[in-house]
Amino acid sequence: MARTKQTPAKATGGLAPRISDLSKGSRKTIASSKVAQISASQAAKVAVPPPHLQVMQEKRSRTQAPPGPLTNEDGVREGEGCLYECDEPDCPCTICTQCISIPDGYAKYTQELDVKFRCVHCHTVLSKKSDKVSPYFGFYKDNQPIFQSFLPIVGELAISKRSQISSKPVLILHLKVVGFENTASPVDAFYSYLGPYFPNGGLRLAEVVFDLGTSRKTNKYSQLCEKLMNNIMQDRDYQIVCLVITNHTNDENGDPYLGYAVGDSYVTDTVPEFMSALLDPWRKLIRRAATTTLFFLGCGAIVNKVEGFSGLRLAVVDHTISHTIAFTAKHFHPAFTCHLFIAFAQLVVIECFPLCEAFPTIIKQSGLGMHTNIMLMNVISQDGGSPMSLECIRYSWAHSSSRPWGKVLPLQCPQCGCPTNWKRLKANFSGKFMIFECSFANCGRVKDKSKAEKPRQRFICKAPKNMRLLPGKRRSASWMETVLDFSQSTTGMLESDVEMDLY
Repeated sequence: MARTKQTPAKATGGLAPRISDLSKGSRKTIASSKVAQISASQAAKVAVPPPHLQVMQEKRSRTQAPPGPLTNEDGVREGEGCLYECDEPDCPCTICTQCISIPDGYAKYTQELDVKFRCVHCHTVLSKKSDKVSPYFGFYKDNQPIFQSFLPIVGELAISKRSQISSKPVLILHLKVVGFENTASPVDAFYSYLGPYFPNGGLRLAEVVFDLGTSRKTNKYSQLCEKLMNNIMQDRDYQIVCLVITNHTNDENGDPYLGYAVGDSYVTDTVPEFMSALLDPWRKLIRRAATTTLFFLGCGAIVNKVEGFSGLRLAVVDHTISHTIAFTAKHFHPAFTCHLFIAFAQLVVIECFPLCEAFPTIIKQSGLGMHTNIMLMNVISQDGGSPMSLECIRYSWAHSSSRPWGKVLPLQCPQCGCPTNWKRLKANFSGKFMIFECSFANCGRVKDKSKAEKPRQRFICKAPKNMRLLPGKRRSASWMETVLDFSQSTTGMLESDVEMDLY
């Protein structure tokens, strides 16, 4: 039998009775009894659904639907329609009766036990696999359509056919270092954006300010987190967990801040030790979730420095965090990532696209290209009990004249001191390198004739290995994807990897 869902009334359009004009003070002249009569008569019309829907409502009332987000755009008024769930394996899609037009007299046949429903997306996928286009019938019995003609689709696509409106419970866990309580953060925007999709619960934000500067404070933090974690796990089974760490890092080695040791003086520790102290109390919650995404909102030393980046990779694998996002800007501003969080919420949390697939689209909407490069780390599980592997991808903003191959040309010539637009002397795209020269004519010339003159300042910019330019709207600029290779070296992303060579 095709599975159905009953949904409550939603203010998303439809039919409603017209009453007299309320302008020019006429609102006071309308009798309340008349309005009540209109409401009662309208309620009587929808109170008694058709017979086949009464059966559906009786079956549905025996089980309570789990709280989740809105599942269709137009909504279905109670007693007038339902949602049909796709019966294809692993397909969570639903289609409402306002989007498909079931022929008169056939609705009862869709409720038979041996009738299966197939959504539009699954029908399209099967047509591509068979390399044969066929009409859409929707409902099938013994692999044969139950209708004599095709099933009319009267709705329009509001999002991609592949996307979903997810009902998985979402937990946002924001851990921020002491002293960072009032700093602007994108987490509130992230939570507010997701709120309308979860009118009946299933979305929770938990914020914890941590101070791990001493062993006593660390024990107090662990006790607090254990109590909070038990409360969260008793609330519901959160399948999607988004961890956000807001912290400072040591510019010399990338060590994160632990908190205050004495007074208001910060202390740091290595990345593995910091991550263990911070995330160990949450380990049970992290491992129970289907997917976990970590956002590290801190300055870029944690990925720019060899020691910090190596420790971060070890910590991510140790805590089995599905995806980790970090930023390379030396002076990083978390508030700039609001658009990235919103795009992540829509594409990954709501529409259920895999993060690896959706990330190029997310960064195009982020507006972060001029501010920072972005690191994406994905934990890959191996078959046969083998150790998990880690894939690291760097996304850099590339511009043909100011950021060739993602390498930032200086605003000022280091030789003559002139703020300059660098002149491109040579561009070898097959060899993947460019040569730029200072545009100041007197660059390198000296007034003291006893000293030899120097040629104009030049830079050679080479493309990194394993790079790929992502499609973009502008010919001169786009994001660049670089897969980092650690097979021959464990140094990771060195600072020299993002610098240029003198020519």
